[in-house]
Amino acid sequence: MANKKRIIKFTVLILGIGLLGAVLSYYYLINTWESFVSEKELTEFVTKVKYANELPERFYELYEQEHPNILSYSLNRQIRSGLFSGDFTKSPSLLVAMISEISRKDNDSTRISNRKAYTLAWKLEEETTQKECLNWALENYKFDLYIHGIDEVSNFYFKKGVTELSDRELSDIIALMKEPSIVSVPDRKNEEMY
Repeated sequence: MANKKRIIKFTVLILGIGLLGAVLSYYYLINTWESFVSEKELTEFVTKVKYANELPERFYELYEQEHPNILSYSLNRQIRSGLFSGDFTKSPSLLVAMISEISRKDNDSTRISNRKAYTLAWKLEEETTQKECLNWALENYKFDLYIHGIDEVSNFYFKKGVTELSDRELSDIIALMKEPSIVSVPDRKNEEMY
């Protein structure tokens, strides 16, 4: 009986230390942004994100059907949801941080620093919405080596502007974000439209 109490106390102590360590790490990370971006660069970047061209309203609706609550949840909430469901989807703020030049490791365009990306995403969330982040992300998203941004992908696959796309075509673009292809949009013939 005494051993059980010791084991329980030890387990609670370890969990407490782990939780304290996670909280301290989080506060350390969110305050390290100045080590890789200046106040001026951050302000310029936030301004670009805030004023990116808006997507059609239907795109946001379809994106949220594919990724529930992604435009209303913060990165922290997405992380918590991902821990319990095992299905982590990058929030638009994290997506922006990852495709920006700011989070590149040693200026290498192929290597992303996760620390920088998460720190930048948390910083972006202080001044922008997930919808604004999604706008910028889609303007700058590299669907492959040759197709850059939602306007180019729309013209390449559908020969139309983004505002002219049908629900199916908008959904195809969302699917292309998961599985980019220069050959064709992902095969979704057997899927029902929402």
